[in-house]
Amino acid sequence: MANGNRVVRLNCCRELALLTVAWGTLGVPMAFSQTSASPSPATLPATPPTSATPAAADPTLGITFDVVSIKHTEQGPSRVTNPGDGDGITITNSTLLEIIRWNFNVGTLRGDQIQGAPGWFSSPDENYEIQAKIAESDIATWQKLDDEARRLVFRKVLADRFKFASHFVDVEVPVYNLVIAKGGLKMKEAKPGEISPWKFHEAGDPSTPYSGRGMTQRQTPDGWITVYQRFDMETFATSDTFAYTVGRPVINKTGLTGVYNFSLDFSYQPLSASPSAEGGAPEPSSPDIFTALKTIGLKLEPGRGKVSHLVVDHLERPSED
Repeated sequence: MANGNRVVRLNCCRELALLTVAWGTLGVPMAFSQTSASPSPATLPATPPTSATPAAADPTLGITFDVVSIKHTEQGPSRVTNPGDGDGITITNSTLLEIIRWNFNVGTLRGDQIQGAPGWFSSPDENYEIQAKIAESDIATWQKLDDEARRLVFRKVLADRFKFASHFVDVEVPVYNLVIAKGGLKMKEAKPGEISPWKFHEAGDPSTPYSGRGMTQRQTPDGWITVYQRFDMETFATSDTFAYTVGRPVINKTGLTGVYNFSLDFSYQPLSASPSAEGGAPEPSSPDIFTALKTIGLKLEPGRGKVSHLVVDHLERPSED
């Protein structure tokens, strides 16, 4: 694989690691996914309940973290560890942008969808390690919370330690609509309980098959492919597959409601990185995403749509402890 293309792949893998570990840790959809379909870019999650929200309506059941440690760390694979039977959340090697993507469940949030953020917000040189632990008396209740509630609990850390305040606004922008290609769909809906032939495993436990939703890269004799297990099209449209390749938000217009196991061979090299004989981006060894989608009977059609942008109202660097 040419060096330029390798760099693009490694940068992408930083995001894919977060997806794979977060899903695999619990054995249920986590991090950028929910138990229901993930929101499209046009319907990002609303801001969390405020302190004025009645306690009975608070999905976090009033839980807060008892101990929170925040440290600067080196660059590395961004990971969120949030085990279902654990006592908190651990984030490693993550920029604040990556943390926000996870916490608001918007894995494809791009720089041009963010307003008012300082440069360090997404700088690869500003990475954090955060360990947030629940008080022992609250662990049993914490373990009953679903992913959305746990993310809301962690959002209190962002407000307290980063002084993070934000809101979303809808902006009409160029998009791609994900639709079924003229020749028809070329992948079959996964049967109940069916897992990918690539045999995903629980994080840290290669002996236990993982039957939930997941996405990762796997090496083959011919190079690398991206593997998707039990993916619905709403999640696929908002995945990192498109965040790094097409330069526009992608909105699911397939009408498909099932989940699928499939794989794609495509270059993560952005379309704007045109080949050059003198120092430019090299020719990718794999086809672009538009060509790869044809193998599963899908295509992208240009259009316009309303997409939510994150507006950062206030943000401060946290003190370390």
